[in-house]
Amino acid sequence: MNTIGLHAVGLLGPGLDDFDSARPILAGNAPLTSREVQAPPPGLLPANERRRTTATIRLALKVAEEATRDADRGQLRSVFASSSGDMDIIDRICDALTRPEPVVSPVQFHNSVHNAPAGNWSIATRNPAPATALSGYNASLAAGLLEAATLQLAEGGDVLLVCYDVPSMESFIHVRPIHHPFAVALRLGPVDKAPWRLELDLGGPATADRCVSDDLEALRGGNPAARALPLLERLVRGAPGNVTLAAPLGRSLNIRIEP
Repeated sequence: MNTIGLHAVGLLGPGLDDFDSARPILAGNAPLTSREVQAPPPGLLPANERRRTTATIRLALKVAEEATRDADRGQLRSVFASSSGDMDIIDRICDALTRPEPVVSPVQFHNSVHNAPAGNWSIATRNPAPATALSGYNASLAAGLLEAATLQLAEGGDVLLVCYDVPSMESFIHVRPIHHPFAVALRLGPVDKAPWRLELDLGGPATADRCVSDDLEALRGGNPAARALPLLERLVRGAPGNVTLAAPLGRSLNIRIEP
């Protein structure tokens, strides 16, 4: 696959409040101090829509806003990738259906669809450009990156990738063990003037790379979206190198990174 540019990153996870402040941690120069993730209400949404957002939507839109701070949000194509969607809403709807009088909240039903964060982003930015929502189980990050890179290479311009997952509720934790919220956003575009260059190569079965930091590795293993952490470590360390991600159907995605 041809080379694409990586222009900006958004990040939110335990002890990782944003990409800029997380740089020393990702570079191995500061310890990770894990704390509860607080995703703020999306500042771009109108007040009425903002009140209806879920933790999943707030998580996704926070990193999307960070990665597009200097971009034309009104024309940006986007790809939203999540392995399990809004687990909290799914849990509440399933619980409601077990009641003697099953009543599902219209707001919860509205937010249960997999493209709810993508739809809220389109509303927030008044953006008529295509927004794709996809899932690839634990390989959702690689699936989203392939989709976003293909859009960029085929049509040019900038493409926003947002990958996110929230913790599983008690009903699902044994079958879908996601233990903490995590989200990452990558704004891809032309190679010209990009601070990083990425060359993607889809290959056969291969072992996904682990994090250099043991603390970050624990985060990587606890959320499919956090599979991005080895890539982020490589970005801030400044030297060219490769990162391998698990891709759908048992394949692998090798990423060559050049500052």
